[in-house]
Parts: sequence; structure tokens; C-alpha cells
Amino acid sequence: MNCLRKELVFFLFSAILALGSTEPGTIRWCVLTAAELQKCLDFAGNATENNIHNGLQCIRTSSALDCMEKIKEGKADAVTLDGGDIYSAGRCYGLVPAAGECYKNNESLIYYAVAVANKLQDISMETLSNMSSCHSGMKRTAGWVVPVGFLVNRNIITVRNCDFAGAIGSLFKQSCIPGIKDLQYDPLGTNPQNLCEGCGGAGDGQSVCANSSFERYFGYAGAFRCLAENKGDVAFVRHSTVFENSDGTNSAPWARDLKAADFKLLCEDGSTAPVWQYTTCNLAAVPAHAVMTQASRRHQVFRFLDNAQKRFGDNAGGFQMFKSSDYGDKDLLFNDATTRLVAVQQSYSSWLGQSFLTALQAFDCEGPCYLEQ
Repeated sequence: MNCLRKELVFFLFSAILALGSTEPGTIRWCVLTAAELQKCLDFAGNATENNIHNGLQCIRTSSALDCMEKIKEGKADAVTLDGGDIYSAGRCYGLVPAAGECYKNNESLIYYAVAVANKLQDISMETLSNMSSCHSGMKRTAGWVVPVGFLVNRNIITVRNCDFAGAIGSLFKQSCIPGIKDLQYDPLGTNPQNLCEGCGGAGDGQSVCANSSFERYFGYAGAFRCLAENKGDVAFVRHSTVFENSDGTNSAPWARDLKAADFKLLCEDGSTAPVWQYTTCNLAAVPAHAVMTQASRRHQVFRFLDNAQKRFGDNAGGFQMFKSSDYGDKDLLFNDATTRLVAVQQSYSSWLGQSFLTALQAFDCEGPCYLEQ
């Protein structure tokens, strides 16, 4: 069965599920891709087999925005979002966090957005002009929102008429920002071409600068690969990205021989630091991804997830809810670095925290829903 046919089957299956009857209390989860749908269906089947209270139903949606709308309308119940989308979900759709991801070696429910460079490169956050940059994706928190917000707030770039892409294109000689030429982000085709010139696509000349894993430099690992393969001088990623793709932790050919000690962090004050000093050398503390839902469903959503993680949180012999490698992709339903989920009773703004909200304020000209996708 080819990929297109398989995706069509998955999509039709999810549509049938969505149209079928839903048991009272069933958690309806939004998925965006065929791979995510397959993992969700496996999750649902395993939850049923193990008598996990409530059960799970998978709802295929076209975008994070579509999912937020469905949850607001009561047609879906939950989705895991990153910091930027949490802002939109809370501010524009009235959703609240029900659970937060807790990551390896990080019990504080935050991660750090960092700028990484080759250890031998003469570069700092104050000397980025005419350099090359690698970003995890357009509008993504660590790859776009935090670094661009930092550059605006420090007056390193000047944004006129809300043209952030133009300002970044003037700062860097070349970049890879997957998705920046997509119609939804560049409806008039005016975003600078150099913001995609560092991208590699799928290796056959296709999907260059695509806002998906078809672009080899998409996502955290992709942005770091962009740096490692000398397509950029700086990569804007999550603090754990270097460790997840070096010293033998990633067996992919491009990462196999990388050493964490060969890279450094660029600090806010213009200095640099070893990659393990991310708590003091970073661009912002970013809230962990959170499962968003309606306030009336918050307790029920977390109860299901808590029961599920007790069975599938670390099940070496069966389904693992925090593992995506079996589905040929990464970070499906939850971030793969997640070790457990914790209950959240905060508002979306309290969950985001002041450090991240400060970065968001740089985008005020775009309005509160600027991160909608």
C-alpha cells in the first residue's frame, strides 16, 4: 500500500470513528497527521483492552487552529500544544491546560529556548548580522517566537509594518525557516527568498522549506542537523536538542559522530557557555507543552491521561504513549522526551510565565491570535 493510499485509509477511518457513537466520557483527541492518527488508534485500542476509564477516540483535524475551534465547539476534547499555540488556545478560544509534560532531567515543567553554535565559531547574539541561521519551523516557539522576540526586544532588528520575516531576512544572509514561504504565512509571496536558501528538502529537490518532516531541517533535530551540516552558523532549538542528537544518542548517519562538547550556547548578554549550562545561558524559559481542553473537561481529561500513563508511560514490552519511533515520526500526541504528565490547575497565562510572555509581546502588532496555524 503506497503512502497516499495509506493516509487516505487512515483519514477515512478517523472520519468513520468521528461519526460513530461516542461513549459518555470518552476523550476525543485531535490528531493532525496519518502517523499521529495511527498512534492514537493504537493508544485507543490499548486503552480499551486495559479497561482504562473513559476511553479514547481519535478525531482527524487539518490544523492546530481547526482543533482549537472543535474543542471550543465541543466537537473534540483535547490536544497537546506548544507554548505559542497555548497562548492562542487560551486567549482566543478560552481553553485551559489540563496536563503538562514533564521532561527528562527537568522536573520544573519548563524547557529552555537556546541558540547553539559550533564551539570554534566566532559568534555571539550580538554579532549575528550576515550570519546564517537554522530554525525549527515558522511560528514554532524555540525556533521562531523566542529568538525573534529576543532580537526585537534587544533592538537587534527593527520591524516595520509588522514585517518580521523581512527584518530577519535583512539580518541573516541565509536561513532555513521551514514553512516561511507557505501561503498562510506568505500570502503575497513577499517573504525574503534567503529565508529558505539554507534548507535541504527531502533530498530529491522536493519539499524544500516545507513546514513538515519532509524538509530534512524541520523541527528541533532538523535545525540542529542544519547547523551540524554547516548550513547555518546558529541553530535556535530546545536545550535538550544537542544531547538528544550527539554522543551516540541518535544513530542517524548525520548525528552518529557528533559530540556535545563541540558545540556552545550563545547567551543573552553576548557571552557564550558550554551546552550543559542552559539554565543560565538561554534566550527564555519556555513552558512545557500542555494538553489543552475546555475548563469543564479538565478533570476528566487528566484522569484518563493519568490512568493511561500508569499503564503505558514506560511499557518496554508494549505500547508506549511517550514514544513515536514505531510510527516513523517524532513527538506524536506527546513530546518524545516526556517522562510523565502532571495535573495543571493554572490559567494559560500563568502556565506560560512572564519570561515567555515577554517574548510574545514583541508580536503585539499581529494581534493575540498571531500563532494560529
